Amino acid sequence: MEFSVKSGSPEKQRSACIVVGVFEPRRLSGTAEQLDEISEGYISNLLRKGDLEGKSGQMLLLHHVPNILSERVLLVGCGKERELDERQYRQIITKTINTLNETGSMEAVCFLSELHVKGRDIYWKVRQAVEAAQDGLYSFDSLKTRIAEPRRPLRKIVFNVPTRRELPIGERAINHALAIAEGVNTTKLVKERADELGIYMPLASALYATLFEQRPIKESLSTMMLSEQNMDVDFMVKSNDG
Repeated sequence: MEFSVKSGSPEKQRSACIVVGVFEPRRLSGTAEQLDEISEGYISNLLRKGDLEGKSGQMLLLHHVPNILSERVLLVGCGKERELDERQYRQIITKTINTLNETGSMEAVCFLSELHVKGRDIYWKVRQAVEAAQDGLYSFDSLKTRIAEPRRPLRKIVFNVPTRRELPIGERAINHALAIAEGVNTTKLVKERADELGIYMPLASALYATLFEQRPIKESLSTMMLSEQNMDVDFMVKSNDG
């Protein structure tokens, strides 16, 4: 998956798909309003007919929206605008990426990074979006003989930032997110491979528990250290018996 950032108006995007948000109840985000104005009310007319309420996680894919250069427009339900928090933002991004991966859109320009998330800046929103995307598309293929891959999987996603001044911030967020995602996915791979082979790996298990089972880091470290001590004692006892 290729990630990048840009700053531009939605009506000028010539892409396979543009992604914009819709809040409850049927309230267009700023970017969606721009597209609606350019399309002469096409989007708002659909919403008035009840095609999308705007509840968190709802998706509506539109084809050939009037006066829009992009082939598709994906409307993403974001819930109530004032209640959009960190957890919900990540869930929305994950659902969006999965939906895009199933639609045949090989590239997309995502404007969800411009949504207001309580107490979070553009760096956090882009970084979290990339991490969530990587996590959502992750598959442990070394244990599988066949992967069911979409015929035209998503290959590239561009996150839009409000101003050109924020482009370096977005680029830094992508680099950091890719490094983090690589470590997270490596932990998954090592843990799953160890389980498959019946090998106990204390460090990998501790990291996995903290990352994916919400176990506090101190508890994971304590469990790992106790496990190491028990293994040392078992080794010493067996050596003495021999």
